[in-house]
Amino acid sequence: MDNGVRHKVEFANGPFKNLFLAFIAYKVASGLKYEDSCQYTMRIINRQLNQMGIAEGRLEKGVVETLAAKRPNESLETQKKRISLLREFGKYLNRMGYDAYIMPNASKGQSIKSFAPYIFSDEEMRRIFQASDTLPPLCRYPHYHLVYPVLVRMLYSCGLRVTEALHIRYRDIDLTAGSLYIDNGKNWRSRVVPMSDSMTQVCAEYIERRFGGVIGEDQFIFQAPDGNCYSRGSVRCTVKTIYRNAGIPLLSNGQYPRVHDLRHGFCVRSMIKMQQAGMDLYCMLPLLSKFVGHKGLRETELYLRLPQMAFNEVALSIQDAMGGLFPEVCHESE
Repeated sequence: MDNGVRHKVEFANGPFKNLFLAFIAYKVASGLKYEDSCQYTMRIINRQLNQMGIAEGRLEKGVVETLAAKRPNESLETQKKRISLLREFGKYLNRMGYDAYIMPNASKGQSIKSFAPYIFSDEEMRRIFQASDTLPPLCRYPHYHLVYPVLVRMLYSCGLRVTEALHIRYRDIDLTAGSLYIDNGKNWRSRVVPMSDSMTQVCAEYIERRFGGVIGEDQFIFQAPDGNCYSRGSVRCTVKTIYRNAGIPLLSNGQYPRVHDLRHGFCVRSMIKMQQAGMDLYCMLPLLSKFVGHKGLRETELYLRLPQMAFNEVALSIQDAMGGLFPEVCHESE
């Protein structure tokens, strides 16, 4: 089962193993990328079903509620993601002729208005870059301290999704033109992303230090010791550590801002820069939408919902200009 997605998660033998693997293949064929954390979550669910002795394809209400129950020290967001996986897996089983209970969608009806990304200030980004530059080397990951200063800068300065950055191979970087080729991003949309001169120089210096000038065309630039790219889960954990070291405050939910908020910050600052240059709103939005690989303008509008605690005057001017321009949509996960 290839489909361009790395499958390194092994599922224990049992009545649901092949169903989970078929479910992943189905989602990949639909244009989604079920990898890393999603597969690990499904592996745990598969193991629990084996322990519970559940017959193939039969997920009764009590079983699903047990699998969905909040675990000790688990964040609400992690639980919600597991419930979402259970819902999607249950729908798939029903389509395949099995009997599976579908949990109610607790987030149904949640509008975009209820979501506000965290936009880092200039000072906070300075501290984030400094914290990433001072990460110590690790025995298990000898290039750890080289990877994150580049990865964090790339996410913020190029507006990439985490998985897009992690899957960049050497052949995808043009250090002469100063650009990145994003091959099959979300919804299998490919695009070319220009880099600033400083980001291009950072990449060139990193490749020389990390690989000593000897790197194959197909090698991941953020290569882990096993030859694969770094996992999204490990990046999230490390970036949260960087936030903590940089003195970034916890949000009202007790969590640090998301890694994905670096991408939101890129979109906001790009919009502000274009507005200050006198560009028309109706020119800015399609340009930004294509740059970041969105399917349409509604996704881009989501990224420009600003918290009023930051960039107050510019945020309000953008919000006023955009008022009523787009219909309300539900928040899409990263």
